[in-house]
Amino acid sequence: MPTQTGQRAKGREQSLRRVLAVAFGSVLFALCSLPARAEIIDRVLAILPGQIITQSDVNAALELGLVEPPQGSERASAGLSALIDRVLMLNELRRVVPPEPLEQAIEARVQRIRQRFDSPAALSRALAASGIDESVLRAYAADDLRLASYLDERFSGSSQPTDEEVRQAGEGSRQRLGDERRRSLIDAWVSELRRRADVTILP
Repeated sequence: MPTQTGQRAKGREQSLRRVLAVAFGSVLFALCSLPARAEIIDRVLAILPGQIITQSDVNAALELGLVEPPQGSERASAGLSALIDRVLMLNELRRVVPPEPLEQAIEARVQRIRQRFDSPAALSRALAASGIDESVLRAYAADDLRLASYLDERFSGSSQPTDEEVRQAGEGSRQRLGDERRRSLIDAWVSELRRRADVTILP
């Protein structure tokens, strides 16, 4: 059971984070009020333990297909939410030191990212706008593969429907039932990661 001293320390830490968040917001608001010719720094959108997420991070994640917001959702806010989830999952994944993906698998993932753009020049412009080079792009691709492998290992077995569930819903529903249960298990896991992480989203 937490001691009173520990509770007070946690309360002070949370208060400090709130003060920092307000300070960030005030500074960024002032910067955004500068004349158009002034140089504006990247906008901070969220603060996570040990790291921040900026507007250019979200833009890059959306452009490169690292996150895919649900259909019909507001792209910017849904992209931020999806990127927060991705960061939290990767942080948790790194606790178990996952195996390195094969080089050819990384190259194949990078190639799928390249195919999202009309030309190499369009990809280069997108990378430059976010301050990303090819080495970072490959690191993103490798993270995608590590995360996909981890999710399969952790959730695919437990998401399989029972024979009785398939009998009631029809044999053709086996894949759908499994996908729905897997998504539900992952969503519950991510919700728990968010609850433990103390994420601050700036206005």
